[in-house]
Amino acid sequence: MIEYIHARMFKWAAWSKRKEDGGMGYAPRSSCANLVSIRGTAPGPGRVTEDADALEIDGIVTKLRAASDHQYQVAFWFYLAGNMTAGRIAKELNCSERTTYNRLHSLHLAVKEALEDIDIAAQDRAADVRAAARQLPGKNVRRAT
Repeated sequence: MIEYIHARMFKWAAWSKRKEDGGMGYAPRSSCANLVSIRGTAPGPGRVTEDADALEIDGIVTKLRAASDHQYQVAFWFYLAGNMTAGRIAKELNCSERTTYNRLHSLHLAVKEALEDIDIAAQDRAADVRAAARQLPGKNVRRAT
């Protein structure tokens, strides 16, 4: 088990289960207000960052579901189904507990690899932007103050 992936998956599950509308059919605040909400002095990264992290994991899980339903089933039973024992999850997956933990580790490795791919792609985009900025004419011209 990869602990930081396990923690992110739990946060994703909580985010996935959260009802934005409070069960009433409409949101208590607009989406725009959610984006610009200020967290204040409370500890933690803040709602926008938490939502971005959860969306990142959600995208990865969606891709995993399309590629391998077995990995999605592991994600579902371990994180979305609620507080279940490994024995119960193994029963739902029709395998042994050991196989269940092996599948969980495989899921964690797949998520870790996908997160690394996202980071590499972001670094490549940043390098492309820096290279394009260097090629702009008049970049080194000083402005009169």
